[in-house]
Amino acid sequence: MTCRLSNCLEIRRFLLLFFCTISLLKSTAQGVAALPAFVYIQKINIEGNRKTRDNLILRELEFAPGDSITVADLGTTLERNSLRLMNLGIFASAHINVLTWDERNQVTLQIRLQEGWYIYPAPLFELADRNFNVWWKEFNHSLRRVNYGIDLNWLNFSGQADLLKTKLQFGYSNKYELAYRHPNVNKKQTLGMQTAITYSRNHEVAYSTDGNKILFYTDPDRWSIQRLAIGTGFTWRPKLFVSHTFAAEYHRNQISDTIAEMNPNFFLQGRQIQRYTSLTYNISFDRLDIRPYPLQGWRATFELRQNGFLRSEDLHLTRIYGEYDRYFKLTPKLSFALNTAARVSLPRCRPPYFNNQGLGYGNNFVRGYEYFVADGLDFGVVKTAFHLEIFNRTYRLGKWVPIEAFQTIPIKIYLAANNDAGYSNDPYYGENNPFVNRVMYGYGVGLDIVAYYNKTARFEFSRNDLGQNGFYIRINTGF
Repeated sequence: MTCRLSNCLEIRRFLLLFFCTISLLKSTAQGVAALPAFVYIQKINIEGNRKTRDNLILRELEFAPGDSITVADLGTTLERNSLRLMNLGIFASAHINVLTWDERNQVTLQIRLQEGWYIYPAPLFELADRNFNVWWKEFNHSLRRVNYGIDLNWLNFSGQADLLKTKLQFGYSNKYELAYRHPNVNKKQTLGMQTAITYSRNHEVAYSTDGNKILFYTDPDRWSIQRLAIGTGFTWRPKLFVSHTFAAEYHRNQISDTIAEMNPNFFLQGRQIQRYTSLTYNISFDRLDIRPYPLQGWRATFELRQNGFLRSEDLHLTRIYGEYDRYFKLTPKLSFALNTAARVSLPRCRPPYFNNQGLGYGNNFVRGYEYFVADGLDFGVVKTAFHLEIFNRTYRLGKWVPIEAFQTIPIKIYLAANNDAGYSNDPYYGENNPFVNRVMYGYGVGLDIVAYYNKTARFEFSRNDLGQNGFYIRINTGF
């Protein structure tokens, strides 16, 4: 009897535990099911856009009213799209938050914007040389090699992130420019246009390269080179992250008879005038988080340019150019950057010296070789860098600054470790230029300062594979 009673008690305990477990699992499953997997965007409110039109802002978003977003991705999606609005270059700040969230998981999103200062009738004061370092060291920071005038940039001209640009430049070099760019000219906001006319003239011209250094000739009594460029183009953006650009340009360049005598290959065959038209196709994929100083994402560009179509034109040169940039955020403060670029030219015959630029111009350079150029038909460059954020603070000046867009100054500072390699193929002008047709290598450390989101200053100490050291400064004002 005792054993039977004990067995009954054990059975009752087992059944009680079994049913409690089933009940607990059931209630847990119901609780999990009650958690929403998606939220549904019912409405998007926008505030702070005094001039910018709503349709432009909504066009840049990855979502629209009626779309759904997973709850797990909601925070990162809103942050990523806030950065997309900042990439327009017309806002001082942009934030997207959830305003309301009802029991049916329908949300109202709130976009808060602070428009930037759009009109910059800035006095023009710039260097006539390739970069700051060349001007400072090789030309003894002479103020005679300075250009002055007025540079008017009117951002967001009609409220559609369009740009009107006028430049009147005097001093060492003269330049007159009028340009207009509109990103959305149709109702679907998939088609943009740009047009520009530029005329420049210089007393000084880079007529040759020797020892990978540019040789200059100056005639203070007459213009050594005059250049005219007229161009127009259209950008087709059927998808948010992809854009196609088609452009047509006309160029007319003229040099003095002295330059043609000093370098008959400047335009080839001792010509003083070079006339040609060019057509360009460019496709770009952009998935960067912060365009002026990326920390995460990728970007790829492919460009095909045909210079010259008729036999009567003075330049016939086909160029294929590509870029690929990749950024990895390793930790919240540490990121890694990989930047690559390459160009191939056809046909494989001697180009005019004037059209033979390779490494050392613009963003295509190898750190440690800033004082040199490596011209050529083809080139390739690979850059890598680690960026460590060491400072991140926003200064609020309030009433001390009368312009609202400048009352808040966000500043970030990064330590950088850089490593570059490049190669330039120059089969026709490389005889006296030892850095072409071989790999160039450079590395170093830097301090990068980012202010107002799109203005950067880089201070770098670099060393090349020849054992040469140098301190270099690069400034980008965001225009």
